Amino acid sequence: MPQSSWQDATDSAVADIVGWDIVNWSRALRFWDAHLDFRGESPSCLELGCGAKGSLSLWLALHGNRVVCSDFGGVPEATRRTHERYGISNLVEYADVDARRMTFVNDFDVVVFKSMLGGISQDLPGADAEHIVRNIYAALRPGGVLLFAENLESTALHAYLRKRFAAGAKGWRYFTRRELESTLAQFGSFESKTFGCLGCFGRSETQRRMLGRLDERVLDRIVPSNWHYIAAIAARK
Repeated sequence: MPQSSWQDATDSAVADIVGWDIVNWSRALRFWDAHLDFRGESPSCLELGCGAKGSLSLWLALHGNRVVCSDFGGVPEATRRTHERYGISNLVEYADVDARRMTFVNDFDVVVFKSMLGGISQDLPGADAEHIVRNIYAALRPGGVLLFAENLESTALHAYLRKRFAAGAKGWRYFTRRELESTLAQFGSFESKTFGCLGCFGRSETQRRMLGRLDERVLDRIVPSNWHYIAAIAARK
């Protein structure tokens, strides 16, 4: 796809942006859209922890923004090829960035990441979520925004199945909504939204799509919010 606006993005673009459990995690994009308003300016953007599957840099570039796409150890070749396929590589710079040891100061208008804190907050020195968010706060310019989404603890059933079959078996950390919000004390303001109940239980993306639609249309409206397994947050410096 040639360089395009986010509004013209196809379902396949959303899949390449989100990477997994697409229906539920893509709801974070809609939440963040309301906070990505720089009145026609060209903000400086940074994605942390892009990984090989999914790229929020693609989302930012489809908005027409320039972005530094980064991951610890370098950006995977698969991510670079995805950007080339959408014709937005000219808007993207690639970097090896360790969120635990960033030294940026007032460099970016927007910082984004998805499902990163749980992975690097397992048992690595200096990897606590509060420390990482402080680094991001320092990296943002006054008025800049942090947009991120993380996995929540959710229910005992979620905890059991993650421990048996998913990243929980490898020590991945799952947060409560309050824990995530507590890392944002320095920010001038923030908003958060939670969603998703059954989508992550699908064994294939087809199943996850079906369950995700059930979440969005029915279950999220009737189950307690502490049953949700995704939190999306927008915080302004």
